[in-house]
Amino acid sequence: MRVTKILIGLMLVLCVACDKSERETPNGFKYKLVKEGSGSPAKVGDVLLFNFVFKDSKDSVWRNTYEGDFPQYIPMPDTAGMKNEDGMTQMLRELRVGDSAVVNIHIKDFFKDIVRAPIPPQFDSTLTFIYQIKAEKIMTRDSFMTYQQNFYQKKQKAQWAKDSVAIENYLAKNNIKAQRTESGVYYVITQPGKGENGQTGQYVSVNYTGYTLEGKYFDTSVKEVALKNGLYNAQREQYMPYGPYEVTIDRSSVIRGWHEALKVLNKGAKATILVPSALAYGDQRRSEVIKENEVLVFDLEVVDLRAEKPENTNQKKGKK
Repeated sequence: MRVTKILIGLMLVLCVACDKSERETPNGFKYKLVKEGSGSPAKVGDVLLFNFVFKDSKDSVWRNTYEGDFPQYIPMPDTAGMKNEDGMTQMLRELRVGDSAVVNIHIKDFFKDIVRAPIPPQFDSTLTFIYQIKAEKIMTRDSFMTYQQNFYQKKQKAQWAKDSVAIENYLAKNNIKAQRTESGVYYVITQPGKGENGQTGQYVSVNYTGYTLEGKYFDTSVKEVALKNGLYNAQREQYMPYGPYEVTIDRSSVIRGWHEALKVLNKGAKATILVPSALAYGDQRRSEVIKENEVLVFDLEVVDLRAEKPENTNQKKGKK
């Protein structure tokens, strides 16, 4: 009986030692292949699309690309510099479509070999990181470009429809009748102006107040509005006093929705505009108030409209 137990124990040891799921890249980076796919690994010039869950030994998820819209990808680099690559890149070279791999790497090795930077002092230096990676697709570079373009066009179309419904519901709820530009900006002229509407290249001095459909204010050029809505910033007065903001139509770095709206307004006009996210910041999160795919509302007042550039301008860095 004792001999039998010893033999069983030796067999288990040998099975562990010959575990075919354990893999190692040329530079010694170790990973475990938990599910095998099929086909061949990506060739130089191909693009590998993959998803991953990145968490630590305390089971805190740092990143999960499955929750994103588009998978991660890597254009497979030339093999000439392979010996200097990090282990993660070498591992991705070896994956086939459908392969699922797990990597366990200590935080010290992660920052030394992958990030190639010191561990930030606020990080727990005892952590181990776990990558759970799945190879999704291997595509030629041209096929990938087409795939990516079609993906984002489809996504944008869906977001346009969603934004339009949100704006129409907002208008109906508040009994507001609005017009719509060809580009998709909704606008309500609350005070007509005089003269011709704005045109490309013209200079506009405009007061503005921005908020979301839920009524959360995020910026204004009007001091009284800033004070009333908790937006006032005394430091702002030092570098750009409250007052009309200068915009060159179709030239300044403000959101596209502003340019489109200013071309249906004239000097002295006041209007409320509703800007779909595609003409604002798209899927970029700008602040706690301006989230991804946020429809923005602006109250605008065209203080001045001219062909010549004004001498003294209050230009604010960044985009509206």
